[in-house]
Amino acid sequence: MSSLLVETVSTTKQLQQVYFVWLHPGGRRWLVFELTDKPHIKQRGCQMLNRTLRLAILLSFLMVMGSCSLHDSKIGSASQSASVPRSGSHALRENVTIIRDEFGVPHVFGPTDASVVFGATYARAEDEFHYMEQAYIKLLGRAASVSGPDWLQWDIFLRKLEIEKHSRQEYLKASPEIKALCDAFADGMNFFLKTRPDIKPKLITHFKPWHALVGYRLFHVSGIDGETQKQIGQPNVLAAFSGYLASTMWAIGTSKSASGHPMLFINPHIPLDAPYEMSLHSDEGLNVSGQLAYGIGILPISGHNRDMGWSITANDPDINDVYQEKFVDSASGLYQYGSKILTTTKWTETITIAASDGIIHQNYIFEKSRHGPLFNDPDGRRLALRVAKLSEGGVLEQFFNMSKAGNLSEFKRAIAPMNITYNNLIYAGRDGHIFYVYGGAIPIRNPELNWSKPVDGSNPETDWRGFFSLADLPQIEDPDSGYLQNSNSSPFFTTDGSNPVKADYPAYMFGSDRDTAIAKRSRQLISAEEKVSLEQLSRFAFDTYLPTAAADIGKLKAEWTKFSPDNENAEPELKEALNTLNDWDRRADADSIGAALYVTMFHIRGDDSAYPMIGRLRKATAFLEKYHGDWRIPYGRFNRLGRSEHNGKTNEPFSQHDLSSPGTPFYMGAIMTFNTATEDGSSKSYGNHGHSYISVVEFAPKIKARSVMAYGQSRDPKSVHYFDQARLYTEQKLKPAWFDEKDIKKSAVKSYRPGQSN
Repeated sequence: MSSLLVETVSTTKQLQQVYFVWLHPGGRRWLVFELTDKPHIKQRGCQMLNRTLRLAILLSFLMVMGSCSLHDSKIGSASQSASVPRSGSHALRENVTIIRDEFGVPHVFGPTDASVVFGATYARAEDEFHYMEQAYIKLLGRAASVSGPDWLQWDIFLRKLEIEKHSRQEYLKASPEIKALCDAFADGMNFFLKTRPDIKPKLITHFKPWHALVGYRLFHVSGIDGETQKQIGQPNVLAAFSGYLASTMWAIGTSKSASGHPMLFINPHIPLDAPYEMSLHSDEGLNVSGQLAYGIGILPISGHNRDMGWSITANDPDINDVYQEKFVDSASGLYQYGSKILTTTKWTETITIAASDGIIHQNYIFEKSRHGPLFNDPDGRRLALRVAKLSEGGVLEQFFNMSKAGNLSEFKRAIAPMNITYNNLIYAGRDGHIFYVYGGAIPIRNPELNWSKPVDGSNPETDWRGFFSLADLPQIEDPDSGYLQNSNSSPFFTTDGSNPVKADYPAYMFGSDRDTAIAKRSRQLISAEEKVSLEQLSRFAFDTYLPTAAADIGKLKAEWTKFSPDNENAEPELKEALNTLNDWDRRADADSIGAALYVTMFHIRGDDSAYPMIGRLRKATAFLEKYHGDWRIPYGRFNRLGRSEHNGKTNEPFSQHDLSSPGTPFYMGAIMTFNTATEDGSSKSYGNHGHSYISVVEFAPKIKARSVMAYGQSRDPKSVHYFDQARLYTEQKLKPAWFDEKDIKKSAVKSYRPGQSN
């Protein structure tokens, strides 16, 4: 087998830079931040509520593979090289038109559903091929062959889950429609590689149709929470990818809408460079617009068609279980189940590792019981992991049916299988309905057993008894309040009144009953208005009001009343700072001095003195003076939106790639979530996660849609679409998100067929 040496870049430093703000080895903690006397943020933790990390693993898919050293033989033999596209690619490309608008968003037109998937995949590869490839490399369990031994445990874990085997089998059993979409995905990727010989894959030289289904198993992998990892003796296997998600979504009903038309707000809080926007327009009925993410997928995971739209946020259902198997003869793989003696299945996999002294190939023997792959915990127990619907899959099929739904009844039929194994779902449509459901493939279990710990695998009572149906899950339809919202809060805080009652459901259905700070602000913002217009919704999408500020400043003023009689003339600047906060509008806008002072103070730990709030204010002014020359500075002086160029650094000015930004970390409660990281030696914090994609849609007779991303469509620093949406983003504005064919053609900057020279 051959190997190729490519440029070596440290991946460890990149991960620290990008995820410094919220990484924690245990994978089950929020990271709250404390400013010290150093110009960077240090972390202090508070317990994270169970399974908030649902999509946490996705964070890793963004940037590590671009920083590789060695890789093994390419995936794809000579007979399957990218120079030989599938037989259907010629017919597909001849009938597909890609229209790029002024922001580079691809709008793809074709006669069949497969043809627009082919064109959309090709267009996306033009913008982010390497990012897409790295996601599939990881989900195939081949990361170590590209990025070295640091990824070995990850590869072992993914191989045990048999992602490749399950994806192959799902493809073979799939309907002709789903097979056609998978074929089109592979054709699109391979045709791109054929027409772009300058693009050198790191590992995958030929994509297979079932690779599309590998990508969708990201939902299953990311659903394995930190506690489950600990139980199977793998406490840190997913830790490098941990991050808190606080996505937001709203549905405005007819009674709350100023126009009488339902509206939808879509706002995933993920890494700022993760989303990708596109629209597909097929004569067969696949007409959908929205965002994909993390380099995987072939259809939007949140978006809209002509009649309705949907969004998702991570929720917290219990969708995995750990079984302690009772072995009769461990060496022979004999174990007990009820009155039977069963035999485990064993198989061998070869894992390739890019080491500093060359390529290493290691064989590993894996084993599984009837419940799932086996692990050894520190106490020597043999434990099996069962992941809901890992083998069945069905995620692509569900997104496909959701994309083609025309009303709420059809949407409910589309989501009824609950193949998207976790996620809250929200709906708004032209039919006048709004709808929320606490979604997930939640197993029906024996309620007498303790499912929070490993259960006895030999006891048939621990078998799952199917899955809860859609009708059995917490949900709300057309509430009297006129709106629905979710920001990773439990279903019990979805709207004003009309919420599900926790006692009506099994306790194991929910990881927590949290009410997040952003969910509280969402309800406050919407319920305060008798009617909400599309213009208001567009403004609300960037709301920077900080709910905690009023109470904190109130405490500060109360302390000052007791403090000032004895110290009236001692610290005049402190009095000025207090007045600044008192006059501040409580919004974290880029030009706000009050925001700079409050956000800094918020991240300083209080002390045990008689005046802890005054102490925090004093430290905040001192910090700002030390690192910025004065405490009277606008918030955007250090709260920045920047995108690195070829040097990969994020702590240097990038001229047109460095802007002041509003927004705050998720735990402060502003709708505009802007999580940041600060490198050592820098006095600035750069956004890397949060308000990544913002979309508002009104379901009028003609769809009205607006959107924006933090950066732009392309990952190429030389592209005009690398950072062209950033100024709109930092100015809290949205761009048109064209959906009507006439509007798309009017806005066209470029129109071409796949493979045509640009």
